[in-house]
Amino acid sequence: MTTKPPAEIDYFSDEEQIKKIYNLTESLSEIIPVTNERYRLAYCLDLYINGKINGLLETIDQARPSSSSMEFPELEKIIKQKLTEFNLIK
Repeated sequence: MTTKPPAEIDYFSDEEQIKKIYNLTESLSEIIPVTNERYRLAYCLDLYINGKINGLLETIDQARPSSSSMEFPELEKIIKQKLTEFNLIK
């Protein structure tokens, strides 16, 4: 029996859209302390940016970050600001 080396991991560059989205959600760790919820929010934000979800509030509602320390409309304002900071929307 032979042992194969593990598969290599290809990391996204910092300029990739998905990397920017995950960096954005990581910057929300004070507001959403649970990592899994930030990952779910990042996935939903990717769907939003690619036009598969209509509104940002709907995106947050779909991700349901229950550990969020603020209400969803307030969180929407912060995320919208961060999306422009990270050059993901204009």
